[in-house]
Amino acid sequence: MTSNLEKVMANLSDSERDRLRGAFATDPELAEGLSTMLADLSPDIQAQLMRRLAARLESTALGGGALVPALADVIQDALERSEREDG
Repeated sequence: MTSNLEKVMANLSDSERDRLRGAFATDPELAEGLSTMLADLSPDIQAQLMRRLAARLESTALGGGALVPALADVIQDALERSEREDG
């Protein structure tokens, strides 16, 4: 896992961090990509997305690629929220 992700996760709860670390350990390449994607976002948005990702993963068994659909859900939710706020 990247140091950027570790910084973003520093303010999360222990259970959220553990959940995300477990997911990133199963897919390090995805963790790298997510770190790159988050780099241009504000710290508040980064933390918000990571909290939402951790919440999605809480209701999903880790392994078998659980991180990808959970991340897709979080991104889709963020896009829909943004569209509602803009229009």
